[in-house]
Amino acid sequence: MEDTSRAFLRALYSIDASKGGALLSHDEVNALGETLRIPRSEFLDVIDKMQLERLVAVTFGGLSLTLEGKALAAEMDGTGARDSVETQ
Repeated sequence: MEDTSRAFLRALYSIDASKGGALLSHDEVNALGETLRIPRSEFLDVIDKMQLERLVAVTFGGLSLTLEGKALAAEMDGTGARDSVETQ
């Protein structure tokens, strides 16, 4: 997994924990991409790849982490603790 995807997954994981697993709206997802300073075309590619890898689910309502995405993010975190992931 490349650095951009890793940063996006970790940020999603942190937000997911703070929102109690609630769906992120498309506006929130776009704002996250801007906050992480990911160019728009690369950002869309990251989301597409993560969706193909079944790490995120994209719906008309927004985006959410799948169980696989949460497990990978917890593994990347190193502790498995949901609240210990920091966004950068």
